[in-house]
Amino acid sequence: MQRDYGSTRKLSGQKMNETSSNLPDKYLHQPVFLEEAVDGLNIFSGGTYVDATFGRGGHSVEILSRLGFDGKLIAIDKDPEAIEYAKALNDKRLFLYHGSFSELGNLLKSLKIEKVNGVLLDLGVSSPQIDSANRGFSFQKTGPLDMRMNTSSGQTVYEWLMGATSLQIEKVLKDFGDEKLSSFIAAEIILRRDNKDCNARKQFPETTSDLADLVVGVIEGKRKRHYHKTHPATKTFQALRVFINNELEELQDLLEQIPMIVSHNGRLSVISFHSLEHRLVKFSMRPRKVQSNNYSAHPKRLGFFSDQDTIKFANCTIKEIKKIKPSRDNIQENPRSRSALLRVGEIICAEQE
Repeated sequence: MQRDYGSTRKLSGQKMNETSSNLPDKYLHQPVFLEEAVDGLNIFSGGTYVDATFGRGGHSVEILSRLGFDGKLIAIDKDPEAIEYAKALNDKRLFLYHGSFSELGNLLKSLKIEKVNGVLLDLGVSSPQIDSANRGFSFQKTGPLDMRMNTSSGQTVYEWLMGATSLQIEKVLKDFGDEKLSSFIAAEIILRRDNKDCNARKQFPETTSDLADLVVGVIEGKRKRHYHKTHPATKTFQALRVFINNELEELQDLLEQIPMIVSHNGRLSVISFHSLEHRLVKFSMRPRKVQSNNYSAHPKRLGFFSDQDTIKFANCTIKEIKKIKPSRDNIQENPRSRSALLRVGEIICAEQE
């Protein structure tokens, strides 16, 4: 159904090595802020934690290495490939869920878990996904215009572009990529798609390289200077990926659930990569006094809390306690980390202070 818009670091510790011994070498992708993000969870051995973006398991392996035999880890990912990789862990403390992290509240309810002690989020697209040409995330590799996190469902970018209007495309590029030339890019896509001339239609972007070339042509044709700090297609690819995967809405849904599903003094660690994500995470941790009659994350909208639950958790909020930017070493080891930002929040419930 069409919407309205129409790094790498070494794994730490002996326990880590033991936990990861069943994983293939290509599995051990290690994200930026690996230790810092897990440190932010303030893990205790018998706790229950959530890795809401399993990816290739770097954070999950680190969390498991710090848990005792009675600890639990719930790992979530939309990507079927990630779930297949996760099965290699073969750890009784690990529960895997293929789906969106926005479904976490319902998942915990089905598992009869009232509260967890911490949640970790590593947002955006993972390095293995970018490096795989057939996933369609990278403008530097030729592949199909897919960009779906969950390849088992939903529209591809190509399918959406085939049915979208110029205004819908323009709005997506502007809202989710802050692309200043969004109207010109959208117009060029529509011109190539709807042109009755066969040769013109053949130029409609079917691959990532086709789309990247189209965007470069439009931008360099409109700008007097052709110097770019980043590739001209960066914003367009970001916007289409964020839109097609419903990333911001799902992130907002989860952030609204956190005060209700994480225990008092529990932690939230979030690694974000672009301004739209930064803004949502920062807003969720803003200082405020939350009252039950004006609670922005009204549980009834989320569909799994009762009126009594609304009152019970209305005085819980997320307080930012730490913010970390990548160091020069982080960026040298993993250039993709240059825009990363780690925020750690603590859940505070007024009635328990």
